Amino acid sequence: MIRRCFSFAFLTLALLVPVVAWPCAVCLTGASADDPVTNAFNWSVLFLMATPYTVVGSVAGWLVYTHRRAAAKKNGGLKKKTPVLRLAWIHKEEGGR
Repeated sequence: MIRRCFSFAFLTLALLVPVVAWPCAVCLTGASADDPVTNAFNWSVLFLMATPYTVVGSVAGWLVYTHRRAAAKKNGGLKKKTPVLRLAWIHKEEGGR
């Protein structure tokens, strides 16, 4: 019961005294669309979100490159072009009978 009364008193105080209820810096500057600080914050969030995908994509691309390079060396150099994916070929797609 005392805990509930304390919580109610704290909430009432927080709502009545605006200094206690100030928003964080992001919420305060996020309201204006033409503010350069808001634009800078949005761009920084974009870069922070894109960085992990860029790193993982770079590592995956490097692994594919080294795998194909090793396969090309095993087949006798880069003369033979091996397809990335062998597809089934149906005879009627060729135009023949």
